[in-house]
Amino acid sequence: MKICSKSKILRVTIYLLFFFPNLAIGQENNNKSLKDGWAIHLGAGFIYGGNIGLLGERQIHVKGKFSLSPFCAVGWAEGETDSISHKNSWLGFSTGLTMEYGKKHRFIFGPQFVYQQLSGRSVEVKKNQLPGASFIIGYKGTASFGLIWQVYIGDIYTSEPTSDSKKYTHSSHLGLGIGYKF
Repeated sequence: MKICSKSKILRVTIYLLFFFPNLAIGQENNNKSLKDGWAIHLGAGFIYGGNIGLLGERQIHVKGKFSLSPFCAVGWAEGETDSISHKNSWLGFSTGLTMEYGKKHRFIFGPQFVYQQLSGRSVEVKKNQLPGASFIIGYKGTASFGLIWQVYIGDIYTSEPTSDSKKYTHSSHLGLGIGYKF
């Protein structure tokens, strides 16, 4: 029969002191999909500000399966090359409110206000600012550990940048994003 040395007992005691709090805390229900919190997304689409953008949101659980998520985003979109080879791009901003129904898997819908500012020059672009409004419907998933993914389709109401007309027109758009909830 072998007797444990004092150094082994001391080592095991130190390990238990360091790791026991982590084990105890790890047993708590820390499901981020069911709690209020801040989130950040990287994505493509008008609610992300353009071809690619960064979106910050505050998820607020209202009642049961219903949540509200106000957000702001900034992004960039590459424009076309004009007839004399000038490249242009657009700096985009958006803000809005996404209403969500569900817990981990959510149906999302809501309005947004979007704004695009021309960055560059083009002989074919007649307007250097494009304000507009959008409405989306889609799906958002939130994992227990905080990973977020979303897909949406929508309608945007804005003017055509290459036209002198002040008329606004409807067009469809879609978007895809991935992020993390803190």
